[in-house]
Amino acid sequence: MKLAEIKKLKVYSLLFIFFLFTLFFSCINLNECKLDSSKKYYCFNDIKAINYVEFGENGTFKHYYRKGNTELSHIGRWRENDEGYCYIELNEWKDFNEKGDNYQEFGNGILYINGNFLNMSPDGESSYSFKKSD
Repeated sequence: MKLAEIKKLKVYSLLFIFFLFTLFFSCINLNECKLDSSKKYYCFNDIKAINYVEFGENGTFKHYYRKGNTELSHIGRWRENDEGYCYIELNEWKDFNEKGDNYQEFGNGILYINGNFLNMSPDGESSYSFKKSD
């Protein structure tokens, strides 16, 4: 083989390895996709409010909200998605985050797991995300 052909073969080999590497990492979810039920998750969208969700190992959750004289809480059930997606499903979810007393009741809700955050949408962190306590 000539030197030019060897160099060309090396370039093609490197491109092929890069392609395989890229294909492999595009097929796996690199997010930390496990809920830490030993911690509370706080929402900091309103600095005058205390707003958190805590999860029990037994599949229950408590959502607590307090701002001034308004104190709200509810208990429901949660489960991790079992189809390989990175979110938890909540029943009887009430969204205290934006409106306090004027909350919305969704019946069922989804929080997307992304490392230390639980997000309201799959788009990532927002002011309405819940952050895992230290």
